[in-house]
This record gives sequence, structure tokens and C-alpha cells, in this order.
Amino acid sequence: MTDKQTFFSTTNHDPKEFSHLFPPAPENVVTPTVTEQLALNKNAGVDYVIQFKFSTKVVSKDKNKPTLTRQDLEQKVIESISDITTRLASVGLRYQIRPGKEPNSLLLFVSSPIQPIKKAYRQERVRDFLLGVRVDDIEEASDIQTFQGLTESERLRLVYEIITNPKEEGGAGISTETDEYVEAIIPLHNDEFNNNWLKSWSTKWLIQDNDLLLIRDHFGEKIAYYFAFLQNYFLWLSAPSFMGIFVYLTHTNTLALWYSFAMIFWAVVFIEIWKRKEKELSIQWGVRNYSKNEKRRTEFKGDMWIKDQVTGEDKPEVSAYKLLGRRLASIPGVAAGAVFLSVIVGFVFALQLFLHEYYNGPFHQFLHYTPTVGYVLLIPTMTAIYSKWMKTLNDWEMHKTSASYEYHYTQKIFIANFLVGYLSLFITAWIYIPFGDHVLPYLVQYNISHDHKTVDFQRLRSQLVYFIVTGQLVGFLTEMVVPYVLNLIKPKAQRITERIMKKEETPSATDLAKKEAEDEEEQKFMTKVYNEVALQEYNIYLDYAEMVTQFGYVSMFSTVWPLTALFCMINNWVELRGDAVKVCKYTRRPIPTRAESIGPWLGNMETLIWFSSITMSSFAYLFHPTTNIHSVYTPIFTLLAILLSEHIYVAIRIGVQQGIRVLLPNWSEWKVQREEYKLKKVWLERMVGNHQAFISSGAHSHDASDLSEGLSSKIWSNHLDQPNEELQANDAFFDDDYDEALSLFTQLVALEPENAEFMLKRCSVYQKVNKLDLALKDAENALGLLKQGSRSLLARAHLQTGIILHRLDKYKEAQEHLEQSREFNATEKTLVTWLRKNADKLKTSEPNIQQPQPTNTNGLNTTARHEWFQNENFVTIEVFVKKIKPEDATIDIFERSLSFAVKLPTGSTYSIELDPLAHKIIPNESTYKILSTKIEIKLKKEMPGIMWGALESENDLGTMTTASSNTKNKSKDWNKVVQEVEDEKPEGEAAVNALFQQIYRDADPDTKRAMMKSFIESNGTCLSTNWTEVGSKKVETKPPEGTTLKKFA
Repeated sequence: MTDKQTFFSTTNHDPKEFSHLFPPAPENVVTPTVTEQLALNKNAGVDYVIQFKFSTKVVSKDKNKPTLTRQDLEQKVIESISDITTRLASVGLRYQIRPGKEPNSLLLFVSSPIQPIKKAYRQERVRDFLLGVRVDDIEEASDIQTFQGLTESERLRLVYEIITNPKEEGGAGISTETDEYVEAIIPLHNDEFNNNWLKSWSTKWLIQDNDLLLIRDHFGEKIAYYFAFLQNYFLWLSAPSFMGIFVYLTHTNTLALWYSFAMIFWAVVFIEIWKRKEKELSIQWGVRNYSKNEKRRTEFKGDMWIKDQVTGEDKPEVSAYKLLGRRLASIPGVAAGAVFLSVIVGFVFALQLFLHEYYNGPFHQFLHYTPTVGYVLLIPTMTAIYSKWMKTLNDWEMHKTSASYEYHYTQKIFIANFLVGYLSLFITAWIYIPFGDHVLPYLVQYNISHDHKTVDFQRLRSQLVYFIVTGQLVGFLTEMVVPYVLNLIKPKAQRITERIMKKEETPSATDLAKKEAEDEEEQKFMTKVYNEVALQEYNIYLDYAEMVTQFGYVSMFSTVWPLTALFCMINNWVELRGDAVKVCKYTRRPIPTRAESIGPWLGNMETLIWFSSITMSSFAYLFHPTTNIHSVYTPIFTLLAILLSEHIYVAIRIGVQQGIRVLLPNWSEWKVQREEYKLKKVWLERMVGNHQAFISSGAHSHDASDLSEGLSSKIWSNHLDQPNEELQANDAFFDDDYDEALSLFTQLVALEPENAEFMLKRCSVYQKVNKLDLALKDAENALGLLKQGSRSLLARAHLQTGIILHRLDKYKEAQEHLEQSREFNATEKTLVTWLRKNADKLKTSEPNIQQPQPTNTNGLNTTARHEWFQNENFVTIEVFVKKIKPEDATIDIFERSLSFAVKLPTGSTYSIELDPLAHKIIPNESTYKILSTKIEIKLKKEMPGIMWGALESENDLGTMTTASSNTKNKSKDWNKVVQEVEDEKPEGEAAVNALFQQIYRDADPDTKRAMMKSFIESNGTCLSTNWTEVGSKKVETKPPEGTTLKKFA
């Protein structure tokens, strides 16, 4: 471990360093070494500040244990610091130790180099891919590109995970829950972003999606989801606000039943649309399905270690019975807390009713405000006590994952907010208004003076107005004004404290910090750190609880006061900007956290909508002008109204869900499905290769192979589809669809295994796809079948065998088959060319001295060779070399020349220079393809029908094809056509043409060349059969008598 990796040295340390932390004991205190300089970026390269706080007092809380001495306490603190810094260094993090502003604290500045972040980022990408969080590929190139665009929140989140993740998962395992002296882990604010953000929002009426994206990039998805929900909720409040104004103006003293159901409908639609919005944001922000990633909490230690059944990794575990027992045991604790809070709320409410509605005695004018003061002071205090108690219970329940911990804690907090927010309203509506008059006899009995009047729903309305207007105003003052005032007072109080501290002999931590931070810039940065450490931690639960509680007021009680939605909308416009100020100025920077929704709060709002079906219907019946609230039948009819309303709510919810699903297409789901399909195709190609290659690899064992023997072969030998399959196979071959041709010819061979022609055709396909071993096998099988066959097929079989052996560099064997082919059919057009090419190869291969072959160092076949073939329209050159990149090949095509060069994997260059070509070509219509096993060059002939005798020649005249070899009707028997023409016995000019055709057909090669050359060069005016006469010079054009030769441009 180098000096840059650790801050402590266990053998050499300065006992005077940090001695002020335990005055006046200067012994055995560690010495910090100098870490490498942090990059000059925002916040001086500090990613996190770990607040290390400890007590300097020698106290023993346990009487059974001996009291620690000051030296023991010092040693314990030093060991704790050393352990934390060692763990930080073990995961590659940099750190510096600075004194805190308080005398019993230290600050650990933590910074991460790029390598640990890359490692954590790569692990997260793989985990996201496995869980379906991302739908993009995890190739190295895409990873590098995405990593370069890493946002500030993503970087901070990854560093935080490195710090806090358990050691078993590659983290340092540092936590405020498990480390005794770790008080907080704090990211520093980006002041430049904060100022720009607040300035931007202060001039906007509405928040755009781009603003939310900036929040996500800076604070993380969890904070961004809160602001997205608040903005969306603010906009949706406009509909009930306008309806509420109308109802307020038209129904002054009554409740509107239609408005009650309209609010239920609005609430259901809002929740369902927000669910859709959540999904869209999760896809846009790349956190879809993130909830599946149930990461283990650092605080969860477990009672034993077991092996994960899926991954095989060791993980801590607790008995299921123990977990169930603790969950069940916590229920009475939650119930006790709820009862305690209910008693407090009920007491404050009863006191308020008594003093407002009944009491008319001494100090009435002063006691009138007592409940309000008690509510403002007592309820928040009791709620804070309840929240701490719930956190204690949640910690005791031993939740394995953060998601489970957050869910159960949210539900417990929701109970508190439900009781504080709605209990007094329920008491007023269902107890006080119906039974308030029954209290009067008891007041008379105890001689309590009162001034009580009969109440109606107006009493409930006034109380609701207090919660909506006064309560939210008090909340705003508490959140915004009080912190602002405290920030003004704090500096003055600190200056007074510093003056007092200067009078003492021990120098303060602030003085030491100033000595260490000699320059003004560093001192300014340290002041910023001290100020942010002193701030309160941002609690997003309180903001969500406030909005969800407000949503309950709107959905459950708007029928009582129709202006509820309007005032909530106004409040939320201010709240949206006030929360931004609070996050930036009055609290510590939130630790970036991923999220794909607003979490359990969504379920809580759905619960409130269900409650609204109860409250709206009960209020509509109880407070209707025709209802006798004191009738004995009123409770029964109220329950019936609630039951009917619940059924209507269920119907509305199902209808809205189905309507949204049908009427509003979910583009985000389509996008995900499309991307997932593309990704599956990519990975399928990687795992099993090209599916066409896979299909063709099994072509030799086609499904029809089971019909090739016994009775099956006899029955199916002449099946009706055979001619059609042969025609399709020929078409596929001439269309260069070799996979299809191979499949079809294999079917034909399976159906007619004794048909040598099918065997030879499949042999030709195998040659095209460079499967020479299989081609040779088919050619040899065809020869075996043709021992007593036709001479033309035997010639083709020997020619095919000779060509294959030539391509396999077996020139002697190839020569034998080529010569046998000539014996059977000496007029074969391409036979002369192959005999000449093979003879040339035989000459070059005769010397016994073997040339040294290049060494193949990478396991690839680096030899290259080329072959060519032609039809009446194209000359095709195939260069057989594998895995060539397009940028490594240079191909230049001209009218009478071809230049080709390719860089082989060995580093050498394989080139072909053809100048001049045997005949002219059309460069613009010539093409080439670079495939995985070969490079295919197709040269478009300028004169279709001329069959080249060689690729490169100045005197090659070629031969004219008698019929197109690329016609689609490949199954027509042209010999029969010729016979039919002969049988017709043409007359006149047709008879002359027939004569010339017969002469050409029966002529030797030299006579054919003479006829073709003279006919073409003379523009059809001369036809000679003497090659000696026309072969050495150009045949001049001789126009008929009475005509002149005219050249056209």
C-alpha cells in the first residue's frame, strides 16, 4: 500500500498531530500523510465528505464495564479512523483528513479516480442488462461512449455505492448505521448549477421536461421523480379548480352530488395517467425495472451465511421464522404509536371544540387561541417522536434490501400523516356534527357557561379551510422562512462563540483549519464545507407526505369546500419553487438515488381515493338538506350510500384503466419492445451465428431424406412437385441465392438419389459457397452413378471433378479428369481454358524446392487465391480470403483494366493486375462484394453473349453463346427445340440462316472463332470460316452494293 493509498502509517506517526482533539493528551495520535493532489474541478475534486464525530468525554454508560481512560478512548477513535481509511484505500478511493469545525469531529474528503468508477459502472451495466433495466447492448464500444457521457448524479451515485456497498460486493462497507463514529456521508453542492437552476425557475410559470432532465442529471432519479410528480399534480389540479369555482358560486349552502363523483373520476384518471407518465420517464431515464435490483443493505448482517441458489455466491441470511416474528411483533408497536398519536390529536381537537364552541367563561378571548398554538407546537413534536419510534421499529425488523426498508417505513409514516391530517375532520363529520348537541346536558350539569349553537357542515368546512389555508401557510413558513432567519442569525452566533473560544488556551478547530488553509481559495472552500456539513439532511419523505396528504384533502373533502383544489394549486406553484430553494440552500445535497417511480406513495394515494368514495357519499347524504341527521335510520342509509359509492368507484376505475389502455397508445412500451427485439437478434447472431447458415448446414439431412429408401422411394419418386422444385432450384442458383438453391437441390437428391444430374447441380452450388470437400464428394458420387450414363453428363462430371481438384491444388488428378472430359465432349466451351490453366499450374509445381510458406501467427487461414467464371452478361472473379475488412481492400475497375489489392492478416499484400482485359466492360454497372470468406467481383460485359477465353489478353476474340444461360426457363430442352427447327424445313432467308446455324454448330473451335470475329468486326457484312485469314487482322466492313457506310456518334 503506497503513501497515496493510505493516510495512516502504523509505525511512524507524529504524536502532536490532531492533539487538540483530546487536550491535553498528546500521545499516540496518528499522523496523516500527503495524498495526491485532486483535480481542479468543481468542489476541488471532492466527491464526498465523511463526517467523523466522537466524544472526548470519558464516560461509561454500562456500570458493569470498566470506565475507559482518555488514552483508551483516543486509541479506539484512532483505530476506527484507521479502519475506515484502510477500507477506502482497499477499493481504490483517495482521501484526505481535515479537522471539523467542532472540536470533536473530523472530516474525511473522499475522491475517486476514474478506474474504480469504470469498474462499478461496468458491473452496473451488466446487472442492468440481466434485470432488463436497459435495452441497449453492452458492447465495449457502446460502454465507452455511454461512460463518456456520465452525468454528475451517476458519478456521485457510483462513488457512494463504492463507499457503502458491503465488502462482499466490492465496496468499502462504510455506513452511518454500522460504523460507530461515522455521523454522515455528504456530497457537496454544485453552487453554479444551483444558482442557474433557481434563476431559471424564478422566471418560468411552467416547468418543462428538459428542466426535469437537468434535475435528474444533477440530483438523481429519486429527486427528479418528486419534482415531476409535483409538476404533473399541479397541472392536473386545474380541472377541479375550475369546477370548484363553479360549484362554489352555485351551491353556497349545499353539497353537489355530481361534483363528488366528478372528483372521484378526476382522482382515478390522474393516478392512472401518472402511472403511464412514470413508465415513460423510467424508459427515458434508463431506470425501467430498476426495482428488481434488490441490493442488500449494508446494515443487514444476518445470523448466518448461505449460498445463493442462482448465483452461487455467499450471502448473509436470517431465519424466515425470525423475520416473520419480528414483523408480527412490530405490529403492536405501530398500533401503540398510532394510538398515542390519535390520543394527542383527539385531545387537541377536543380542547379546540370546547374552547371555541362551548366555553364562554373567564379569559375566553385568550384561551380561544390555545388550541391553535398547541396544534402548531405539540402536533409536530409528537409526530417527530412517532417517526423516531417507527424508524427504531423498522431497523429492528431486519430488512434485507433498501426497497423493503423504504416500503415499510413509508407505510408507517403514512399512518402518522393520515391521523394528523384527517382524524380531526373525521371526528367533526361523523361524531361532533351528528352528536354534538348531546354534550349540552353535561355542561349544564357541571355549571359550565357556554354559548353553543347547532352546527352543520359549515363547521366542517371552516375546519377544512384552516387545514388548507392556515396549515399550508404555517408549513411554508416552517420550511422556508425559519431556515432563512436561522441562516441570518447563525453567523453572528458563531462569531460570538469564536470570541469566547479564543479566550481559552486550547486553539479551536477553526484556527487550525485556517493555519492549514493558508491561501484564501482553500479557506473559502473549507468554509463552504463547514456550512454544508452544518445543514440538515434533506428528507424527501416529508415532502411526499405533505403532497399526498394534500391530495387526500382534494380527493376526500373537496365536496365540503369546492375551493380546496384552487388553493392547493396556488400552494403547489409556490411549493415547487420553494422545494427547489430548500434543496439547494437549506439542506445538504441529496445523495443521488435511482428510482423508477414515486414508490409506495402511489399506493397510498390509491388508498385515499378509495377513502374518498366513503367520505364523498357519506357527506353527500348526511349533509343533504332533506336528511334528518338525528334519525335512527340515518346510519343505515349512510352505509348504503357508502356501499353504492364504492361500487361506482370500482366501476370507474376499471373503465378508466381499460379506456386509457385502448385509447392512449403507450409509445414507451412499443419503444422498449422494439429495442428488446433488436437486442435479441444481435445476441442470437452472436450465440448461434447467422440463422441462414444454420439452416443450410443441415441441408444434407433434409426432411425428405426419409423418402429415399424402400417403398417410400417408389411412391414419391415421381411426385407432382418435382418439376417445380427443379425449376425453383435453377432460378435460385442463377439469382445467386445459393442457400435456397442448396436446400432445393438437396431435396431433389433425397427424393432421387440415383439422379446424377441433381448431384452435379448441387456440386455446382457447393463450389459457389466454397464447400469444396462436399462438392468433390457429389462429383465423385455422380461419376459412380454415370458409369453407364450419357457421354454429355460424364463430360460434365469429369469437368466438375477436375475444376474442384484444381481449386484444391491437386493439379495432376485434375489434369486426368479434364482430359477424360475432353474425350467425352471436346466441344465444351470452358474446357480449353481449364486445361490451359491447369497445365500452367503443373509447370510451376514441378520443381522439388519448396518455397517457404508464411507463418500463420493468429490461427487464421491467410492464403489467398482467385478463380473466375462467366455467363453471357457478367465475368465473375472470386478471391478466396477470409475475414477481410472493407478498408483493407482496394479495387479499381476501368473499361479495359482491373486493379485489385488486399492486405492479408499476415501483413502481406495479395494483388491482381489485369491490363488489358480480354474485352471491354462497363465500369458503372460492375460491382464487388466483400464477404466473410471471399471477395466477389462482377464485371459487366460491354458485349453480352461473348464468352471470354481468358481474363487478360490483347487478341482474345471470345465465343458467341447460342442461347442465354441466364434465362429463367432453365428446364426447357434446347436440343428438342433445335430438332423441331430442323424438322420445319425453313425456306428463303430462314433457310439460309438455318444453314449458317448448322455450319456453326458442327464446326470446330477455330471455325467458330473465325465466323464470330468476321461477323462482329464487319458489322454483319462479312462471314468467314477461315481463322488463318481473319485471325491476324481486323475484318473491314463491306456494305452491299448501292449503300454507303455511315458512322453514328
